Amino acid sequence: MHKMSTPSITESELRQAVRSRLLADATKSGGRLFEELGIEGGEARVDLALVDTQLSAFELKSDLDSFARLHNQIHAYNRVFDRVTLVTGPIYSEASLALMPTWWGVWSAARRVDGTLALRVLRKPKANPIQDRLSMAMLLWRAECIEALASHRGELPPKRATKFELQEMLARELSVRTLREAVTSFLRKRQAGFLPSTSLTSDGTSDAVAFALSCLA
Repeated sequence: MHKMSTPSITESELRQAVRSRLLADATKSGGRLFEELGIEGGEARVDLALVDTQLSAFELKSDLDSFARLHNQIHAYNRVFDRVTLVTGPIYSEASLALMPTWWGVWSAARRVDGTLALRVLRKPKANPIQDRLSMAMLLWRAECIEALASHRGELPPKRATKFELQEMLARELSVRTLREAVTSFLRKRQAGFLPSTSLTSDGTSDAVAFALSCLA
């Protein structure tokens, strides 16, 4: 009698399993989970990002996927996130340990008898040794950049500065630790629905920025 083959793990199954696990982690840590988070001005996207006091990326590779897109985005992930984890089906799990940077984590998914997926940690992620401050700052919207700079400087940045110029200012003036605190704080508020105000005061600044400056006075 022939043994039935185990069905391949699909991307949607893998996403559902990882999402459930990360949502549980987010509940414990007070973090927020983002799906398809754009980074570096939308040049790359990560499948799932857990934001608490750190920026953690989770890239999914099912049995039916190829590594072509990942090779193009791996350097972008390295510049932005504190920790990165690759989650794969059983076909790619062992090869991933050798292919991915040594500080990346690797999880492997396997199908249980009842058809659900079990996630196993093959390698825990380590702290990113090559994080880039500008790439981190590019996660922020313009109003968030203005608010962060106003809080840091005690005064508003130039009104005509573009979003990218504001991001460059943050990258130059803030340490990685301070920038991380600002970015994770804004992202958690954004996901929770507390967006920076788009209404303007009489001098053209947002209410959120005006409030931040009043606290510094």
